[in-house]
Amino acid sequence: MIAWRLGWRNLWRNSRRSLITISAVGCGYAILIVLIGLTVGMAGQMLKNGTGLLMGDLQLHHSDYLPERSLYDTIGSDSSSELEGVLHQLSLYPQLAGRSPRVYGFGLLSTGENSAGARLMGIDPQVESGVSSFLSGLQAGALDDSVERSLLLGDVLARELEASIGSQVAIVTQAADGSLGNDLFQVSGILHTGLSYLDRSLAVLYLKDLQELLALSPDEVHEIAVRIGDPMAADAFAAQLNASENWPANTVAQSWGELAPQLRDYVGLAQGMYGFIILIIGLFTAIGVLNTMMMAVFERSREIGLVAALGMRPLLIVSSILLESLFLGILGLIGGFGLGAWGMSYLTTQGLDLSRWMGEVSMLGTRMDPVLKASWGWDYVLWSALGLLSATLLAALFPAVKAARLNPVQALSAPVEG
Repeated sequence: MIAWRLGWRNLWRNSRRSLITISAVGCGYAILIVLIGLTVGMAGQMLKNGTGLLMGDLQLHHSDYLPERSLYDTIGSDSSSELEGVLHQLSLYPQLAGRSPRVYGFGLLSTGENSAGARLMGIDPQVESGVSSFLSGLQAGALDDSVERSLLLGDVLARELEASIGSQVAIVTQAADGSLGNDLFQVSGILHTGLSYLDRSLAVLYLKDLQELLALSPDEVHEIAVRIGDPMAADAFAAQLNASENWPANTVAQSWGELAPQLRDYVGLAQGMYGFIILIIGLFTAIGVLNTMMMAVFERSREIGLVAALGMRPLLIVSSILLESLFLGILGLIGGFGLGAWGMSYLTTQGLDLSRWMGEVSMLGTRMDPVLKASWGWDYVLWSALGLLSATLLAALFPAVKAARLNPVQALSAPVEG
């Protein structure tokens, strides 16, 4: 109890210096909260865009489909992986939030004298909207079931073909039965995803129309994209599906992390960055606290020598100085939390609008939002507080030990404070 009282009283003996140090700790804590919040928020946005635009949280394929994406390796191509059986097994899991069967192909699109290669994608729009958001990028029109053989084109691809809504587009492709699939489709929508590789190559058809064009049966698909509640749980869910006794032998579930390892590495790096940020800010905070406590010990050398000569134990001297540092840290954290929370209240709702400088940017195969929003998390708020508090205590340890080892005779000959 004596050490606590000494620590608190000593803190205010030089109130100006103490307030400066408390402010430094508080500013450091506020900066930590904001920087880590922005870093985690950016990683979250990248993950949301990367999985939400098209990929989904995980995907199901025939075991031989990837990486070649062979036209012939479909779910439903044999009795061991019937489409209805796979969809039924998926429906048994409460984590399931949406699933969308898809068919893919590659073909040559032409409108009169203009032609271009394209990636063909067959979907059911009603279930696709529960898995991905790329259809929200429609600039005009939509897949229209009232139009025979309706077609969506990426906006760059449409410009190359000089096609617009209502244009007739001929598609020629290799079919699964060895024949040459070809037919006329009518453009019913123009799509903009923000990813150049999709906007210049993607052609979206109804699932049944592409199955017919590729000579696939209605029970054959190349992919089932799956949405669950938490993308970070995708690895565990994919492993659970693959390990299930009733799971079809030739159907493999892969999480977004397996499908996009670069995105996984980036998200992991961004989420792990806050340890590095805490270390850097903690180092600067420790230097400030060390300077403050060294000055305090120097100014009090005479009285420290006096109480030591009167019999005060070295442990009590160390404790009083460490507790003074602890009070510095706690008061700084209280102020810094308020400042950081105020900054985060703006950054989590309004964000940093970078559209003036960056415009539309894509990275690692996903779109980056021009408005960067922070993400609040009690985990990093608490870890940051513990990191800075530890830094203040460690910084005070050297001055505290130095004070406890002062020679009383030499200390009493030191100049009086003030």
